[in-house]
Amino acid sequence: MSLSKYESTRGTTHFARIARALLGPCIDVLREVLAKEISPPDLEKKVQTYILHNKKPFINKQQQDLVKRKKYSDFDITLLYFLFRNICSIPPHKNKWGKDPDPTDKSVSASIERIRISRNDWYGHATDFSLSDSDFKQRWNHISQIVKDLEGYLGTATKYQDTLIMLKTCFMDPESIELHIDTLLTDIKNLKEGFGELQVDVTYIKEGFGELQTDVTSLKGRTAQSDGYTTFL
Repeated sequence: MSLSKYESTRGTTHFARIARALLGPCIDVLREVLAKEISPPDLEKKVQTYILHNKKPFINKQQQDLVKRKKYSDFDITLLYFLFRNICSIPPHKNKWGKDPDPTDKSVSASIERIRISRNDWYGHATDFSLSDSDFKQRWNHISQIVKDLEGYLGTATKYQDTLIMLKTCFMDPESIELHIDTLLTDIKNLKEGFGELQVDVTYIKEGFGELQTDVTSLKGRTAQSDGYTTFL
């Protein structure tokens, strides 16, 4: 079977950049939104109260352990979305939780919903791992706007927007780049050494040419003496 379908292309790089954006800055900005809504010391109490009131855990044992540890940096999109939807006081968007928000809806819950949907459709349930230039541009702009809206809500810096700018064009395989750099440095070294040898050869040529000039000068002198002797006779 041909393996060409698995080769790295510009399209697969586009897909990888989208995945990194969704699993990186998008999830991290949601973690900061959660921290703004619920402080770590209050989180476990609120979750336990919710479970007790609803007579059902709704989250698995692993997720409950994550809640107990209160380390938001370990929370994935599934747990984050559950907390936003059921524990936080963030109002649902116009179309309600779990549904596509209106394109013009700029609410925090709409932005949260868009990240969930984008993560599921473009990464979690993706069947094609390559994107055209136009699709990549459209999705990247969509993600960038979501992150911009959420950072505006946080009222802090633009570090996640800045990270997206970096991810859009950065090298995806640093080891490969380092290999190319090492090769380039080796070529430059070889070129310098070759140039040094060339300089030595040029020096030898100059020395040989100097000797040739000396021989020619001597020859001219002898010829002049010979011509003078002939004329004298």
